[in-house]
Amino acid sequence: MKKKLITLVLSLALVLSLTACGTGPSAENKTPAAEPQVTEAVEMPQEDGQNPIMNFVGVYSTEYNTEALVEAEGADGAKITVTWAGSPWFHTQTVMSGPFDPETLTMTFADAVLTEYTYASDGSVAEEKASDTDGKGHAVFDPENNSLTITEEFESGNIETVYAWGSSPDMKYVSDPDHYAPVTAMDKFQVETVVAFNVRTAYLEQNWYALADMIRYPITINGTELVDADAFLGYMMDKTVAESDRDAMLEEDFLGMFVNGQGICMGSGQIWLNDPNYMTDEEPTLQIIAISGIVDR
Repeated sequence: MKKKLITLVLSLALVLSLTACGTGPSAENKTPAAEPQVTEAVEMPQEDGQNPIMNFVGVYSTEYNTEALVEAEGADGAKITVTWAGSPWFHTQTVMSGPFDPETLTMTFADAVLTEYTYASDGSVAEEKASDTDGKGHAVFDPENNSLTITEEFESGNIETVYAWGSSPDMKYVSDPDHYAPVTAMDKFQVETVVAFNVRTAYLEQNWYALADMIRYPITINGTELVDADAFLGYMMDKTVAESDRDAMLEEDFLGMFVNGQGICMGSGQIWLNDPNYMTDEEPTLQIIAISGIVDR
């Protein structure tokens, strides 16, 4: 379905200014900071007649794109759903439930189910596969440190994971479908797995012919204005990518790339992308509006 888009007219001065990922995060920290989590300290269970797990309901997380959602189940049971988001197109969920002991603050489970979800380019579920349907272990809550420790029991040994209170900022940029909404209506999956992947590949391979078809002209490189693909190819014949810029683009993982009103930044500013059809009736498309890191051979 076509979406309303607005054309951003970039002046020469603006294009020349796009040599780094804006005034925001650097190459080492290019993901916009997540909004601060406002949470209340977890209180010890009270004898109030409600399911005692209600005192611990909420989201806990690790720094590795993993969150644990704690919910009440029945009068004295608990349900924990652990989600690991490896990318926008793949994640796993492990659902575990069992009785909660308010004295030891422990939930014991014996029927945890792990499900793998793979997504198609339109965001729909392409494959759903369940495994490990009888996972065993226990989860212990620590109200003093507002944490949750989940221990999974295996024949080869136990795996213990500690979760802190509050959602993970990393989960947002891995899974937020509206991450690039400020500049394009193109879905996050396509931006990261198709457009960005192809642009990065052409840049690193110095495939100037492929890159020429991805540019919005005119474009200015190193102070030289190039009005069309022929001018670009002529200019790039004796050019190469600087080693430091190559390294920066090699580290680009496509997930949650820095974005602001100017466009989408790849690497530490080696490539900037924008959508000329933003807020129009035309199909969304991303084009290169700035290139840096180009030097003479």
